Amino acid sequence: MKLPGLFRKERTTIQAADAQDHAERLLAESLRMLGQVCSKVADAIESQRLARQGYSHNTYLRRTDVEGQDGGAKKE
Repeated sequence: MKLPGLFRKERTTIQAADAQDHAERLLAESLRMLGQVCSKVADAIESQRLARQGYSHNTYLRRTDVEGQDGGAKKE
């Protein structure tokens, strides 16, 4: 005796699970890619901000505080 309804139901369940798995995988991959894009945009904005302040890409930062201060220590 054949039960075609039983086997058909199983296939649609497997197909639905595969479709959900595929959608979740795409969503996770898209979020990772969006994170990378956001990181690159943040780096570009930060480098433009530093360039406007006179720092080029591969130079060391210089101190902007007054040379007479010793970080709060008092000289006597």
